[in-house]
Amino acid sequence: MISVSAQQASISITPASIDTKIKAGASYTQRFTLTNSTNERLRFRCSSNDMWYDEQNRRITARAGTMPRSASLWIQFTPSFVIVEPNSSSVVTATITVPQNATGSFYTVPVFEATPEDKPIWRAAAVEWSKASISIRFQALMALTTETGSEYNVEIMGSKILPPTATSELELSLDLRNRGSAHAKVRGAFAILDPSGQLVGRGTIDEKRLLPSQRNFVKSKWAGVLIPGGYTCVVTLSYNRIGLEPTSLVHEISFTVNETTAL
Repeated sequence: MISVSAQQASISITPASIDTKIKAGASYTQRFTLTNSTNERLRFRCSSNDMWYDEQNRRITARAGTMPRSASLWIQFTPSFVIVEPNSSSVVTATITVPQNATGSFYTVPVFEATPEDKPIWRAAAVEWSKASISIRFQALMALTTETGSEYNVEIMGSKILPPTATSELELSLDLRNRGSAHAKVRGAFAILDPSGQLVGRGTIDEKRLLPSQRNFVKSKWAGVLIPGGYTCVVTLSYNRIGLEPTSLVHEISFTVNETTAL
């Protein structure tokens, strides 16, 4: 339990996110640096939880080994707990042992729970603890993808465009599903063409990670003027594949700007 005064200082874990390739049957080490910039001695307990997503695509964590594509049981921390002195740092090593039959992407959430090593001081006269205490948990994320055997297959299930109006921008929405065994970081761009095929606007689609079997939406907006008429939006999505060349998807969406919605 970290004291209130300690919360105002800095406690950090680095790195906080790891996305790397692995080989089936191999072992790896990953070092985490635990930094204590408070005035208290802190004990960090190291463990790992599972990470997945729910029906609303919200990230969830659960007990190690209970979620799909869990890598939590592959990891052993050395040491499993460490005491970090005030205004100093220590290193914990995670040893990752990959099963021989692993293919695709796997996930785990390293957890570092910090508590004070020294007991709070009792003030007899004031009949109160000298420090109010809470506990602090830090979570990282490790995404591990095998170099061979990983399957990549992102599909566009549907699309929708809301044309620009006098009070709103054009909105693009793509319904994506990852049918592969590895996660894909999908990014893209789009071009707006008029009936003659001339370019009248363009935009980008920010990167979004899709875990295996996950279905989710990517969205983007475009601020510009379109006169009434028919248009085509040409979308190009791309993502990297470990051990393979990057791949792209091209998708066209027709839409109409009418007199009542035109800017």
